[in-house]
Amino acid sequence: MEEYVLLYLNIGNQGFPVKQPAQGTNPSSAALSAVARKGGWSMGTWRAAVVSLMLLAGTLVPGGPARGEVPPPAGLGELSAAERWVLERVAAGQVADLMEKFGAPEIGRRLRGRFLEALLTGEFRGLHAHRAGIYISQAVFTDAVSLEFAAVPDAVFLTDCRFQGPFNGANSHFRTVLAMRRTVFEQAANFHRLKVDADASFAETVFRGPADFGAAMLGGQFNLAGARFAGPGADFNGLEVRQGVSLRNAVFMKGVDFAGAAVGGEFNAAGARFAGPDGQAVFNGLKAARSVSFLNAAFAGPADFGNLEAGGDLVLDGARFDHPSRPAGFNGMKVAQNVSMEATVFRGPADFTMASIAGLLTLHRSRFEYKEAPAKFYNVKVEQHAFIAETRFAGGGSWLGSQFRHLMLAGSPAEPPGYPVVNLDGVIVEHSLVLGDIAIGSLQATRLKVKGPVIFKNVKIAGKADLRDSDLYSLKLIDVGWPSDPGEIWLEGLAYQSVSAGEGPEDWKRLLAWLDRSRLDSRNYNQLDTFFRRGGDIDRADQVYIAGHRRETLRQWWRPDKLATLIFWDGLAGYGRKPSRTVWIALMIVLVGTIFFDHENFDPSFVGGWKWLLDGGRVKKAVVRFFLSLDEFLPGLDLGLAKLWRMNRISFPTLLYYHFHKIAGWILIPIGLAAVYSQFR
Repeated sequence: MEEYVLLYLNIGNQGFPVKQPAQGTNPSSAALSAVARKGGWSMGTWRAAVVSLMLLAGTLVPGGPARGEVPPPAGLGELSAAERWVLERVAAGQVADLMEKFGAPEIGRRLRGRFLEALLTGEFRGLHAHRAGIYISQAVFTDAVSLEFAAVPDAVFLTDCRFQGPFNGANSHFRTVLAMRRTVFEQAANFHRLKVDADASFAETVFRGPADFGAAMLGGQFNLAGARFAGPGADFNGLEVRQGVSLRNAVFMKGVDFAGAAVGGEFNAAGARFAGPDGQAVFNGLKAARSVSFLNAAFAGPADFGNLEAGGDLVLDGARFDHPSRPAGFNGMKVAQNVSMEATVFRGPADFTMASIAGLLTLHRSRFEYKEAPAKFYNVKVEQHAFIAETRFAGGGSWLGSQFRHLMLAGSPAEPPGYPVVNLDGVIVEHSLVLGDIAIGSLQATRLKVKGPVIFKNVKIAGKADLRDSDLYSLKLIDVGWPSDPGEIWLEGLAYQSVSAGEGPEDWKRLLAWLDRSRLDSRNYNQLDTFFRRGGDIDRADQVYIAGHRRETLRQWWRPDKLATLIFWDGLAGYGRKPSRTVWIALMIVLVGTIFFDHENFDPSFVGGWKWLLDGGRVKKAVVRFFLSLDEFLPGLDLGLAKLWRMNRISFPTLLYYHFHKIAGWILIPIGLAAVYSQFR
């Protein structure tokens, strides 16, 4: 009270000044002395006396509590000038900016941790914070702060402050807002089981020691945008936030743990940096009611997103996973809408096993740089389209057992990306599958099932193509390069409703060449034969059928039965599909026989009466020669002419031809009949 210069007391309708008392004199006593000198005790005099007594008791504080008149709580001791000034600003509902009041030197901005505890928990009797809350800026707290199990009724805003000692807010309860923006925690910051009824903000705050927000419960937004966690760990395990979480541009130097966190809104970590190569970024079991974004985020260490659940989109555009050997794991994640990976980079292994995506999966211009093993998309379920375009898989990609509505794996025509392995074993596609403008080392696609069109366009397969036991509705092959080794094209059990190899009249030859270059399986030829025959292309069907059987025969062509099959059944009848061959060959032999079988060799005793033959012209003689040749050619059939022909009068060349003629009939007629029979069968 020494700073008072003048005190006015109103007594009745009159007032008189009381001058500054002498050093060490209480001004309240001076006021009473003034009353005594005035003389008399009127109503105004009593009023003055009451005022004086209140001043003496310290219950009336002229100028407010910032003058230090609010009694400090027990054990706090005398307040510093900075602390008294903070009380004054708090009572007035104004920002206590210590830099503005006391300047840059740290010594003038120091506050005790015990002072902050007493201020936030209402230990200053007679001090009521303004409804706007408690605002302190640029303060330096020199020792430990403990708010463990404390209840804080007022909104708290601590900006640009620095805590030199440990901060313990475990199990504390802030009934409105907690904001500690641009603050520095030099040592451990413990907010385990923190409860904030409204928003909590630690934007641009620096944590140099461990930071523990495990099992915290926040009723509003949780803002960590631009925060920097430089300590040995940042623990958010079991965090519950009713609204959204922002980690935009936050930096975690040595790992972070959001395992089991539940977020009622959006989880936004766009631009965040997870910089510790030895510290793991754990988001296993994170549940967000809306979208989850790691747009342009960077992970120097391993990242675990297993069992993550997003009620909206999962955005990984521009994200980088830079650990060269530890995986980025998204196994078991569930996304209610879309997953987007535009220009995303995975330097190490990537694992999306058992991921479930209700919307679209988009992988565009991304890079999977790990060469030791394929990127894992085992048993992934994408209920809409999966677009994988211009994306490079240095170690290949495996979609073993996955399910899609549409699946497109495509590159650029100018620069087709190379995939060492593409594994589509057991994949189910409800509508369409497109592979285009890519180079594949090994295509593994056994038990692939596609209920719509399958299109391979400008696909080059160098090492192995395995389509065994696949079931495709329609297959279109356009400019496909297959492995040069026939033993590396596996088509056993491949089934389709339709197939084509481009446009034009010669496309079927490319299909036949495809089968000829594959491992031998007669079912493949039979299926293509059936497809052409069902479409009315009988000649094409026959060509495929013959090619298949010929190839099967040639496997052991040196065996006598195989040689006979090649010569007689293949060459003469086209494995039963070309009976006309035997007809034309037989006709040619019969016609040649008309030259050798001369009617003059008939027995004169039998033809003496046939004057029309002896005196006939060329036509009659030619007819007789033809029927004679036919009678000699047909085995088991007697036309009556062969009996009248005398063999003992023929020349040696004619005798040789006679035996060829007979043997040819014995061979061609049964083959021709068998070929005709096979057509009807």
